[in-house]
Amino acid sequence: MDALRMWSHLLHQNNQPSDQTLSLYRQATDLNAVGRWEQAASILEGCVTELEQLDAPQAAAANHNLAVVLQQRGDRDGAVFHCVRGVFLYEQAADLGGMFAGLRNLIAVHRSRQENRLAMAAQHQAALIRELLIAQGELRRVEEGRDRFGEPLVLLGMGAAKAPREDLGQVG
Repeated sequence: MDALRMWSHLLHQNNQPSDQTLSLYRQATDLNAVGRWEQAASILEGCVTELEQLDAPQAAAANHNLAVVLQQRGDRDGAVFHCVRGVFLYEQAADLGGMFAGLRNLIAVHRSRQENRLAMAAQHQAALIRELLIAQGELRRVEEGRDRFGEPLVLLGMGAAKAPREDLGQVG
C-alpha cells in the first residue's frame, strides 16, 4: 500500500459514521425490505452523503439499495446513477459480489429504460464477474443477498426490466 493510500485509510478509520446515521440506514433497509419505498428513499438519500464522505463500508450498499428504491418508485435516472455509483464503490472496495449485484440491477434498470446496448454491456460485465465469483466460491453469498461486509444486497426482479428471464440465465 503506498503512503498516500495508507494515510487515507488511517484517516477514514477514525471517521466512523454516527450511530444515528447507521441507525437510519438500517431503518431504511428494513423499510425497503417490506416495500415502503417512499420512506426508504428519503432516509437513504439523507444517509448516502455522510457514508460516502467517511468511506464507510455501508456507502456502496446504501447506493445500491437506493437505486433499487428509486427504480421501484419509477425514478429510473436516479436508479441508473446510484447503480453505477454503487458498482464503482464496490469496485474500489474489491467486492466482486457487490459489483455483480449492482450490475444485475443495472441490467434491469437499463432494460426498463429500453437501453438494450447498455443492458448488454452490463450483462457482459456481470457474466465475467460471475465466473470469478464461482471460481472463488463466493457466488452463494451474493445469491443469499449479502455483500462482503454483510450488508444486504437487494436484487431487482427481472420483471422490473420487462425482459424475459431466460435472457439473464447466464448472469443470475
